[in-house]
Amino acid sequence: MTNPLLTPSTLPCELPDFAAIQPQHFPEAFEAAMAADLAAVKTVVECQEPPTLADTLEVLEREGLFLDRVESVFFTLTSSHLTDDMQELYEQMAPRLSQHRADVTMNRDLYDRVVAVSPDGLSPTEQRVLAEYTRWFERSGVLLEEADQTRLREINDRLSALSIRYSTQLVRENERASVHVTDRARLKGLSEAAINAAKRAAEDAGHSDGHLLSLAAFTTQPVLRELHDRALRQEIHQAAMDRGRGPDGATGPLPTRSTVDLRPIAAEVAELRAEQAHLLGYTSHDDLVMSQAAAGSPSNVQDMLAQVAEPAVRNAVAEREALQELQDEPLAAWDWPFLAERTASDSPETTLDVRDYLELYAVVEDGLFHTARELFGLEFTKRRDLKGYLPEVEVYECQRAETGETLGLMVADWWTRPTKSGGAWMGTLVHQNHLGAQKPVITVNTNFVSPQPGQPKLLTVAEVTTLFHEFGHVLHGLLSDVHFPSFAGTKVARDVVEFPSQVYEMWVLHPDVLPRYARHHRTGEQLPEEIADRLREADTQGQGFATVEYLAATAIDLAWHERTHTDPAPDLETFDQDAMTTAGLDVDGVDPRYTSATFKHIFAGGYAAGYYSYLWSEIIDAAAVEWFNTNGGLSRSTGDRFASTILSRGNEADPMDGVRELLGGDPDMQPLLQRRGLLS
Repeated sequence: MTNPLLTPSTLPCELPDFAAIQPQHFPEAFEAAMAADLAAVKTVVECQEPPTLADTLEVLEREGLFLDRVESVFFTLTSSHLTDDMQELYEQMAPRLSQHRADVTMNRDLYDRVVAVSPDGLSPTEQRVLAEYTRWFERSGVLLEEADQTRLREINDRLSALSIRYSTQLVRENERASVHVTDRARLKGLSEAAINAAKRAAEDAGHSDGHLLSLAAFTTQPVLRELHDRALRQEIHQAAMDRGRGPDGATGPLPTRSTVDLRPIAAEVAELRAEQAHLLGYTSHDDLVMSQAAAGSPSNVQDMLAQVAEPAVRNAVAEREALQELQDEPLAAWDWPFLAERTASDSPETTLDVRDYLELYAVVEDGLFHTARELFGLEFTKRRDLKGYLPEVEVYECQRAETGETLGLMVADWWTRPTKSGGAWMGTLVHQNHLGAQKPVITVNTNFVSPQPGQPKLLTVAEVTTLFHEFGHVLHGLLSDVHFPSFAGTKVARDVVEFPSQVYEMWVLHPDVLPRYARHHRTGEQLPEEIADRLREADTQGQGFATVEYLAATAIDLAWHERTHTDPAPDLETFDQDAMTTAGLDVDGVDPRYTSATFKHIFAGGYAAGYYSYLWSEIIDAAAVEWFNTNGGLSRSTGDRFASTILSRGNEADPMDGVRELLGGDPDMQPLLQRRGLLS
């Protein structure tokens, strides 16, 4: 049987031929790709000519496309459809890949060859690529003594295994945490579509009756905004808080559904990262991460957080006091979303169900695609002849409207399933690059509950915002215009990568965009303007809660990663609370967005010592939104400028140089503070 992963796909834009790919193809493909990588290293090292960019980095990048192809397909599947076969392969291949990366990046002969490339005659882009490669080698331990390299390899292998265990166990914990409701009357407040979806979820899970409420990735569940039954809200909130705490880790009076304690894994990961940082010459893991980020250092991050924390807590306390007036019982975490939903701008939800005006495909086609057309001259067309990795996955072709030139493909996976990671994300199957003449193939994932057959999928405003956010990442990948694949699209510093996607959220309720997609799914009637205005007003409320919830998770991340290799083991029972208290973020009724037991971002997702990035990026985002509003708004001129300075450059130029070029200087923090209502 031919292995389709051994050669590039012949489908448009090299879209993987998912119909032909089977789990058993991966081991052979990985071994072949890693062998090709090592052959490229051998070619570079043994070359007798004075080193140039062409016979060093270009060789590594070109030959690395094979491994990139196999990894991209593999990790797309482990995130979006983690079957038992794929999980077994994941656990098998991850340490092998870790070892391979060390074989390349710790190769001193290869490093010496690369750093010997003369910068004379190189363009600024080429000089940056050379400098970035040099840093990658050095941060991988190429200059360490042999004994330290051996220990670093051991740490990397162990971290890889722990990351897999944390990620896969968290998926299973999310499944176990689902709440089964047998009395339909307790679902008062949910839409009929949501109730039907919960009924189908119960059937799919093997229940003979009732409804099954699945949990979102973060702590405060969106369904709490709608359910009238206070006891059910408490049960859902406890189920969310209990995840990853094990059978003895119940956070409330009800029996826990958790069977696995993920906190010891988190602690070991943090301990190993601290040792890793020490070996590489850094004080702590956050020092290692932030020294290479836009922030520059942990102290700069702490300064930024300090400007936000105190006014955010003040606002959250004021919000809590106002909500407490609405009920006699002491306000609990499971009450806050419900009461806030009903008081925000007199809640448009009390006048009509806004979701009736927010149908998924209307949002996609008349919201996302419309803004892309107005800003960047792009057209998206569904390619029914192209298939994704599951029947429900859709493929869209992106073209230049004026010329018909194909820019790439978007692979859309909207629906939740037990084998899918929680949350929403953008991924890449093929990275844009001129070196290999490849066009990008970008994935976008959400976790919407699918509707009954023949029924529309209706969204909340928060879900629409998620769509716009992730589509901002998609455009960052599609509009990439770089030479080297390792520098394409979103391969920029973690505290900058969220900025373009956050900017795209500005169009959700924009007067030039909302009327295009917010139409009643049955009548076609436009969302009444007075309701649209109240949605915009509501969008500015509740920022105290939202900011503290986020900052609390950030404090937990930093508390884990500011630890040194000599620090004693922490108390896992009090760690999260201690981190929030130390940061001054202990507000009754506000739990962290993620706990140490549910924080995939930092323990299995690349955001270790980097969860602050969302706020750091939002500083740039808020300034950029002001720039859009004062320079033409939704127009081709602003879009082209944004694309040329930000989206197209990837990491072949310093992203902050592009930000300064766009804004005319460094971003100011005032727009962010004003947006979140944090100005005194």
